[in-house]
Amino acid sequence: MQKIVIEIPEDLSQEYTGYQDRFREIFMLGLHQIKVQESLMLYARGIVSMGRAAELADLSLLEMIRQARAFGIQPRWSEKMAQEELQ
Repeated sequence: MQKIVIEIPEDLSQEYTGYQDRFREIFMLGLHQIKVQESLMLYARGIVSMGRAAELADLSLLEMIRQARAFGIQPRWSEKMAQEELQ
């Protein structure tokens, strides 16, 4: 197992008090959120499809669409794209 040392600024360390035993969960939630944001950025730039963005973020297509809308990104759809996504 790899050991990582993280220095936490004083102002954040007070917020962290009481959550020390849940660091793994905090880390994994943050990592997941970063994956979602990066995948949405690639989608918004037209680099990947919504389906591929969902794969990169480890989400279902429906959940990725929900995340996109939560970030103010409207999915681009055409009849052809819809058919490709369903295959």
